[in-house]
Amino acid sequence: MSKQVRAPGREKDAMIGRLVGDYRLDALMATGGMARIYRGEDTRLGRPAAIKVLAHDDANDDDTLTKRFQREARELAKLEHPNIITIYQYGELEGLYFLAMKLIKGRDLAQEFKRLKGDGHSMGVKRVVRILMQVASALDYAHAHGVIHRDVKPSNVLLTDDDTAILTDFGLVMQSSTQTTLGTAFGTPRYIAPEQATASHKAMAQSDIYSLAVVLYELLTGEPPFTGDTPMEIALSHISDPPPPPRSKNPKIPVAVENEILKALDKEPENRHRTAVEFMTTIQNGYGIDTLDLPPETTLPVRPMIATPALNTGNTATSREAVKRPRKSTGKRNYFLGALVLVIIAGIVGFLILSNPNGAVEGSPVTLYYTESSFTFFNSTDAEINVQKLDFVRGVPATNDDYSGDRVPGDRIETQKCFRIVLQGDQTKAPAVCGTTTPKLEQLSNPLRFFWRQDSEDGTVTKSFEVRYNGNVIARCNTVARGGNDECRFNWPVTAS
Repeated sequence: MSKQVRAPGREKDAMIGRLVGDYRLDALMATGGMARIYRGEDTRLGRPAAIKVLAHDDANDDDTLTKRFQREARELAKLEHPNIITIYQYGELEGLYFLAMKLIKGRDLAQEFKRLKGDGHSMGVKRVVRILMQVASALDYAHAHGVIHRDVKPSNVLLTDDDTAILTDFGLVMQSSTQTTLGTAFGTPRYIAPEQATASHKAMAQSDIYSLAVVLYELLTGEPPFTGDTPMEIALSHISDPPPPPRSKNPKIPVAVENEILKALDKEPENRHRTAVEFMTTIQNGYGIDTLDLPPETTLPVRPMIATPALNTGNTATSREAVKRPRKSTGKRNYFLGALVLVIIAGIVGFLILSNPNGAVEGSPVTLYYTESSFTFFNSTDAEINVQKLDFVRGVPATNDDYSGDRVPGDRIETQKCFRIVLQGDQTKAPAVCGTTTPKLEQLSNPLRFFWRQDSEDGTVTKSFEVRYNGNVIARCNTVARGGNDECRFNWPVTAS
């Protein structure tokens, strides 16, 4: 949905001052094809919000718009992710449909791109990767919950003052496998995937990845791959024309990055990347950007498996799950009995390792060290462990307070090594057990979402958090209050292969 700021001096909107649900509308912020966005305030909580109101005449004239609006509210309500707009309330009042959302202070990505371009500048590569990695995380999360955005474009990415990216305007969402499109709108031609331009109901997760690649292409080269005099002309180019190589417009783009962009822009969805995060990770690697080189707040988000039948090629994680096995002793033995004992011991160790794909023997301890501003996971086992199925849960599962182990770079923590989560700007040194090598690290900005802290955003005080592996609780650890510190030790579980 395109956004247009109301021109100064225009006659005051009749909705200003009106109460819809719990919200009083204070000012018109933007208008689009089927709705208007107002700034409002919760009259009970005093909380500001952005209120999306379906145009009254359109709602009367086209029942599909009302259904689409209702669908947007339902689908968004399912999605709780730090890079997806938060829904406060949905309702209908005297034929007026409205959706109250968190008010994001800042500008959208299209406005920021235009501002930089107008000043003769371009957006830095690290900033581009950082912003779009967050968008990729939001898309993968939505896809994992069966929701396709179908209108990924810069104006639908809001940027806060600290450059947190918030994906918004899910007005064209649809269930990935159970629903077809309502209405005739099918996305924005400048960013639309070929299959979506051909038939709106063919949109899939890889359609959003294509659109994300178009956004990346535009940010890196200064213009999208396809332009034209009419929306139809642009859409037809997406369907039939090969995209100009990005390096033809910006020679500074590495060859590896160009190859990945062109892969994501392939006409056939099955030839594109499996997930949005996978795509953006290849871009990050193509530029040689290390996670620690990116600005604070950058995370490597969850990488869910996408249920796309055409891409379901079976288990591809075999190589990643490979187990490090101890080398066999090649020294000569002088006594038969000694050799026999060694063979028996080797057999027992081999059995334990083969029965445990994570490498660590059952009962091997791992230790958590944490203060109010830092959290350290120390792998004190004698083997590398895979933490992909590990979750830390404070309070209700699947909320912003949780932390998933697959956010750890590579999903693995080497033996006698650490992974750390720290408050942005925290200079606390890693515990001595981590050694002299810099641990893998993620920086976060909101301590009220730290799962190891007692205090939370909603004011709830929680005395403990759960450690879960593959959905099963394997330990409960104390949380810490401000100024406090603690540690928690538990045994690494043996899991089925």
